[in-house]
Amino acid sequence: MVDGRLTPRLRARRLVGMICVLMLAVPLVMVATTRAFGADPVTLTMARNADMLTFDPVVTEDDPSIFVELQVYDRLVKLAASNTGVEPELATSWKVAPDGLSATFTLRPGVKFSDGSPLTADDVVFSLTRAIDQKGSWGFLFSPVKSVTKVDDKTVRLNMSEPFAPLLPALSTFAGSIYSKANFEKWGKDAGQHPLGTGAFVLDSWQKGSQLVLTKNNQYWQSGKPKVDRIVMRVVGDDNTRVLQLQSGQVDIIDFVPPNQVQQITGAGQKIQKVDGTATLRYTLNETVKPLDEANVRCAMAYAIDRAAVTKNIYFGLATVARSLLPSSTLYYDGNADPVTFDLAKAKALLAKSSVPQGFTVTVNLPAGNQTRLDAAQIWASGLKQIGITLKIEQLETTTLIQMRNAEKYSIYNAAWTNDTPDPDELLGVALDFSSQHAAHTFYNNPKAKELLIQQRRELDPKKRQALVTELQRIVNQDCPQIYVVHEPRIYATTPAVVGFAPNSQGKYSFEDVTKK
Repeated sequence: MVDGRLTPRLRARRLVGMICVLMLAVPLVMVATTRAFGADPVTLTMARNADMLTFDPVVTEDDPSIFVELQVYDRLVKLAASNTGVEPELATSWKVAPDGLSATFTLRPGVKFSDGSPLTADDVVFSLTRAIDQKGSWGFLFSPVKSVTKVDDKTVRLNMSEPFAPLLPALSTFAGSIYSKANFEKWGKDAGQHPLGTGAFVLDSWQKGSQLVLTKNNQYWQSGKPKVDRIVMRVVGDDNTRVLQLQSGQVDIIDFVPPNQVQQITGAGQKIQKVDGTATLRYTLNETVKPLDEANVRCAMAYAIDRAAVTKNIYFGLATVARSLLPSSTLYYDGNADPVTFDLAKAKALLAKSSVPQGFTVTVNLPAGNQTRLDAAQIWASGLKQIGITLKIEQLETTTLIQMRNAEKYSIYNAAWTNDTPDPDELLGVALDFSSQHAAHTFYNNPKAKELLIQQRRELDPKKRQALVTELQRIVNQDCPQIYVVHEPRIYATTPAVVGFAPNSQGKYSFEDVTKK
C-alpha cells in the first residue's frame, strides 16, 4: 500500500472478488424477490361482441349481461352437464312436496359473499322474492311461485299456487341469481352497477363500451377455484377484428366466431368450441308498426326467406334450417307443427290478403360488424323483393341495438335466441306472454296461446306437456310474431393455451374451471 492507496495488482484482485460476490448474490436476490411477490397473476383475456348493461338479474335482457352475471353470482341449483336436469350449487338438497305446492331447499353451509360476509337465508329470500315479482322482466319464469319464505337460517321454501313443472330449470337461470340483500339495499337503484355475489369472480373495473375486468373471489366456496386470477373482457364488435386479435395472441378467447372462418382458425392451430342446436336466428317484429300488426303480412315475410340458402351459403353447413321458434335441442321441440318454409307463391298469396297487397318498405336493424347477420338479411331482402316488399338494412353497434329493442323503438330486430335451460318455458314465456316484456317487445297478444302457456307449466305428465308445447309451436307458425331462420350453433375459439373452457349445453360459459398454460 502506498500513501493509503491500493496497488494496481491489489485493485485487480479486489475487483475480481467483488464480481464473484455479486454473481453469487444475484440468484439469492432473485429467489427472495420471487418468494416475496409470488408468481405473475394469470390473466385470461376475452374479446366479446358487445358490452353488458347491468348486473341486476331482474332487469337483465341481454346475453352479454347474463354471461357476466354467471361469473359473479351463484344460484340454488345449476344446469347439469348431461342437459337432463340440475345439480346442487348454493343449495345442497331440496324436496318438492307430494302435492307439488311447495319446494324446500337446504343451503350450503359456510358460503360467503366476496366481501367476507356470510350468505344467509335472508339473502336468498330477498333475491328470489325480487325474481318472482310478476312486474319484473323474468317474473313469468316463476309465475306459479307466490312467495319465498325463510324456514330457518339454512332453509328456504318456495310456495306455489299450483304444481310447476319447470321450477328447477327456472331456478338454474341467471334470473334465479342470489346476491347480497345488504349490498342491494345500500346501492338501491344503482345496485346493478355494484354487484356483490358468491360466484367465482368479483367486478374489479368497468369501462363501459370498452372493457370489463373481473378478479378472483378469494372467498369462493369451491376449494382451489377459480384457477385464473383475472379475466379481461374487451368489447370488440367487429367479427374479423376478434379473429385477428385471437390469431395475433392479443386475446385468449373470442365469441361469435364467423362460420366462414372456422376452418381458417383451426388450421392456424387455435381451438373451436361449438355448441349445436342451442340458438335460433330470428327476426322480431314490432306489431305497433303498421302493417306488421297483420298476421298475413308477417307470415308472408316469413315464407320469403330461403333458409336452405342461408344454411349453405352463410353458415357453410354449420347451421340447420329452422322449423320452429324453439332451438332444436330444446325439450318438446317439434319440427313438424306446420313449420314455415320457403314458399314465394304462398308468400304472395298471404300478402294479397293483407292491407298492403302491392307491398311496402320496412327497416331491419342488425348488429354492426357481424357479416353473418348481414349476409342472411340480404338473402331475405332478395326473397322479399320478389313479393313486392323492400327491406332496408340498418346496422347499429350491438349495445345500442339492444337498448333500442328494449325501448321498443324499432320495426324489425335481428338476433339469436338461446334458452338458458333445455326447458321450453323460458322462450315460450318471453315470446307469447304479453305481460312479460310485451311478448319479447313484439306486442303480440294471443289469449289462446297465453292459456296454453299456463297449462304446459302446470302439466307434470311429459306426454301431455308435449302436446301442449307442440300446439304452441303450431300457433307461432300460424301467427308469425317472430320469424325464425336457422338453428345456429354457438361458436367460440380459444388459443391452445386455454384449457377447460367448455360452454354448457345451452352455449353459456363460466370460468371457474378454466386454466391457462
